[in-house]
Amino acid sequence: MADHNYRSYADCSDVLLDGERIKPDNCLDYDDILKFSNATYVVVTKCDIWGGKEDCVDMNRNCSDIALNQCYLFPRGKYGMTIKGGSKNITLRDVTFLGHGSEADIDIGNWSDQSAEKTTNIKLINVTSSDGRPVRVRVLWGDEPEVVGGNVKVVIVSPLLVKIYRFLRKHKLVP
Repeated sequence: MADHNYRSYADCSDVLLDGERIKPDNCLDYDDILKFSNATYVVVTKCDIWGGKEDCVDMNRNCSDIALNQCYLFPRGKYGMTIKGGSKNITLRDVTFLGHGSEADIDIGNWSDQSAEKTTNIKLINVTSSDGRPVRVRVLWGDEPEVVGGNVKVVIVSPLLVKIYRFLRKHKLVP
């Protein structure tokens, strides 16, 4: 079943979001608040982005060359941000989390129905949380992100476990 998203950008290029407050009246009516799918050359600057049941920001299906700069994320669900489905060349710079996801703050390489490619070349520059706790990053089907400054804790799930899960998921043996 397809996600119900507040704002989606799919199959597009050259998107600029600057100085916006991206928050629906009821965040939990949506899975993701800001969704990118096969989007390239996207810049999101000085935006406040609230979270839905899943994400504040979700990138899937070969997104590339996306930058979030000086943004505040307000997670309300599983994650603050998911980057998956072969997405690459993603940079988060001076991003602050005002809250934490229930599973992870940033999820790299989670399952994607649209692409089996690994998620690569993720840079986290001065990524922090307002409460001083580390921003929790989980890496599944992707490469370890480059972390510069900030307060980030990266957990890399065993590649063997990820391959087993992906096999089971592909054959619809697990949800």
